Amino acid sequence: MNDVTSCSSPAKPLSYRFTIDEHIAWLSHLETEGFVVLSAAGDSAQVEAATNLLWRDIEKSGAEQHDMRTWDKIRTPPSGIAASLAQSAGSWSVRGWPRVKQAFALLWGEEDLIVSMDAVLIWRPWWGAMAHPCQSVSLDEARPRWRFPISEGLHLDQNPFSKPGRECVQGMVPLCRVTPEVGGLQVVPKSHTDGERLRTALPHLASYDDWCPLPRSFVKDQDAMLLLAEAGDLIIWDSRTVHGALVGKGGDGTMSGGNSSSTQLARLSVIVSMTPRARASKEVLAARAEGFFTGKRSFNHVPHEAGTSSGTVHATVSDYKPCELSEAQLSLL
Repeated sequence: MNDVTSCSSPAKPLSYRFTIDEHIAWLSHLETEGFVVLSAAGDSAQVEAATNLLWRDIEKSGAEQHDMRTWDKIRTPPSGIAASLAQSAGSWSVRGWPRVKQAFALLWGEEDLIVSMDAVLIWRPWWGAMAHPCQSVSLDEARPRWRFPISEGLHLDQNPFSKPGRECVQGMVPLCRVTPEVGGLQVVPKSHTDGERLRTALPHLASYDDWCPLPRSFVKDQDAMLLLAEAGDLIIWDSRTVHGALVGKGGDGTMSGGNSSSTQLARLSVIVSMTPRARASKEVLAARAEGFFTGKRSFNHVPHEAGTSSGTVHATVSDYKPCELSEAQLSLL
């Protein structure tokens, strides 16, 4: 188990956080609990580089990384799902981190993998007035239209009727520290084994696609736990695991709310999962290539299906140009 602790005091090791090299332990935890956090999938330099690359595309909206008075121009829905960044250089930077691929290769026992081309999650700091690191301006002055982030609620991303087994293991790399103050991904431990109970209690889900919102009569927020993580960690969870976003109460008196001062955003996370290439048809591989090179397709978290969902659909960018991929990144396409 990794001994790096959360930002809470007194500090305690996180029982669900492991190094990637502790693969026997973390694979067992994923199997029994349905989730795990893997430390340092990216180092500080990789985190900073990915953050800056993402901001390069975010700034096309008119927002400026170092002037939060402009952040009302960041274009995201209340959930913070930025589907337009799916093919950005920043997203591909994280997808190409060697230790991210190493983790999924250990998980599947396969080296030839393809990667999801999913969205980025962005939350602006929504809490009260705080000092700006570069100039004297209150947060209230800075955010004329900033709103409290909205969670989509606890849900499944894999239909328990049509896909009862392990189809996909989802992943997320936070580029800011995940703290209780800000919030982030919450999961219901062991819920990936609840398929039979789900099918009995919620038979209407048989007519749904993979995205299955769950009523509070079945599962409540207090059943879930927030997964704390450091910037650059890889959070992974079985797609049968009940999960959703937990929005915290806000920062603790500093602009970063415990997050990296180089990032400033409350939340900046890249969604990333990988599955074996052999599971994708020729048609799916062709659609993935078309999506990357033309920007005219949207994708979700399942690499081998080339499907989409409402939150990941983005408009075609008129002046779209694919970013330059390294050999390692291209091998994941």
